[in-house]
Amino acid sequence: MEALICQSCGLSFSEKLKGTNIDETKNEEYCVNCFDNGEFVDQSLTLHKLEVKFLEMAEVHDEITLEEAQAAIKELPYLKRWFMRSM
Repeated sequence: MEALICQSCGLSFSEKLKGTNIDETKNEEYCVNCFDNGEFVDQSLTLHKLEVKFLEMAEVHDEITLEEAQAAIKELPYLKRWFMRSM
């Protein structure tokens, strides 16, 4: 099974971790951590806050490597949630 890439956080997710639409169907573009019941979980999230979160995941919590965090940060502006906002 091919991993999906969340169009909000940029992390890969499986079929089980798909977000949900307002009609309770599974959303193909966003993970459950970013999208639930038809809306973004953190409405106040910005690109900058997400960048800081990735760096903290790498430097403080060792959840990802610094290289993975930097690669993810580089791709964020091209994801669906952020693309139109960054233009």
